[in-house]
Amino acid sequence: MKINATEQTSTFPCPLNKLKGRLMDNIGLSWKTSHGVFEIKAEHVNWIEANAKRSMYDDKRCYIYNKAFYEAFYNLNESLDTFDLIRAWADERGIYKEGNSHTQYVKLMEEAGELAQGLLKKDAYEVKDAIGDMVVVLTNLAALEGMQIESCIESAYNEIAKRKGKMINGTFVKQTL
Repeated sequence: MKINATEQTSTFPCPLNKLKGRLMDNIGLSWKTSHGVFEIKAEHVNWIEANAKRSMYDDKRCYIYNKAFYEAFYNLNESLDTFDLIRAWADERGIYKEGNSHTQYVKLMEEAGELAQGLLKKDAYEVKDAIGDMVVVLTNLAALEGMQIESCIESAYNEIAKRKGKMINGTFVKQTL
């Protein structure tokens, strides 16, 4: 597959509905952009598929924005954080290549059960462990859906930041108009 890179975009020579398969067939393929050399890796496939746009000139082609791809996977100005380490761990174990969102959701529910058990037992270690495990699973679920958990968290915070409401029976209830 020959990827056409311009300053702004990288264009794939296939329609959107064939993109995932073509990407999977070309794991390891690299190309040069104004943001450096990009490579198709298994952990990139869902992100590329979720963020690709159909070419307005040819419906047999689609593209991604180089800057967005760079910021999602190549921004070397920031050191590896815990979420990056989780994604690397999951990638090494094949979760992104062989796993899927449905199994991660089931895993999340299993971890939620462990959290409930820890809360009922008042077991601080089990509560901490379950919350951490749920964050790991949510990080992987986001990646499998072509997102990064950081952007999910930021989006949620932006939605609640100015929310008004009150506490009722130990739960914050948002004010409705």
